[in-house]
Amino acid sequence: MKTFGLIILLMLTACGEMTYSPYTVNVGNYNINQVNLSRILLGADRFEAKSISYKIAVISDTHDYYDGLKKQVAYINAHQEEYEFVVVTGDMSNVGLVEEMELTKSILDKLAIPYITTVGNHDLLINGKTVYKRVFGKDTYAFEYKNTKFILFNNNNWESSPNIPDLSWVESELISNNNPFLIMLSHVAPNDSARFSAAQIQQWKSAVNRYGVDYYIHGHDHNPSEGSFGDAKKITVGASVKGVLFELKVENTGVSHEFINL
Repeated sequence: MKTFGLIILLMLTACGEMTYSPYTVNVGNYNINQVNLSRILLGADRFEAKSISYKIAVISDTHDYYDGLKKQVAYINAHQEEYEFVVVTGDMSNVGLVEEMELTKSILDKLAIPYITTVGNHDLLINGKTVYKRVFGKDTYAFEYKNTKFILFNNNNWESSPNIPDLSWVESELISNNNPFLIMLSHVAPNDSARFSAAQIQQWKSAVNRYGVDYYIHGHDHNPSEGSFGDAKKITVGASVKGVLFELKVENTGVSHEFINL
């Protein structure tokens, strides 16, 4: 018995300091999305001319591309007077671990302007659903900002419950819109034929057309690109490792975009 105890002691000494399991969900309830959304809405008129015209930055698929994310944050901070807030369209981690999301949060927290997120498929792996909720809060929500309604939602159908994506919720938000412009943001492309049936894709396309969505912005596919989905412009933001930043510009006359090479 003494020999067994000695072996255990030697093993603990050899392994050094004991650490918590990487699969822990022990993380603070930061509720980043709600906290920063409140900041965004309170600061809607902070720009000089209080103009309706404004720009936002959108990033996605930061994963463990920390150097790329730091470049994006540095660029946004250097041009902070041009942007009003930042949206991250998911995959802030590889497998939903606390240390991954906390490290990404620590980099995003260096932004000089508020940021909000929606969830990616990688964020929902292992215990990621709980970790994401504690760190970032809701993954599906809508808000009005100046002349635009933004709808962010979870459409990671393989990693979520059967009613995801929730078309009835999204459609209720589309119906209630009274703003000139509509922007939808999710992680997965709405026309991803690997995840969605032809009938589902057509259902989403019909909703986009019926309610006059201007832009559908998503991540998941790591290469930045642009195209269309029904009558809406469809944007793939691209991963942080690609050295590109996507910016959206909203003016009285319409919505436009640009990819910025960093």
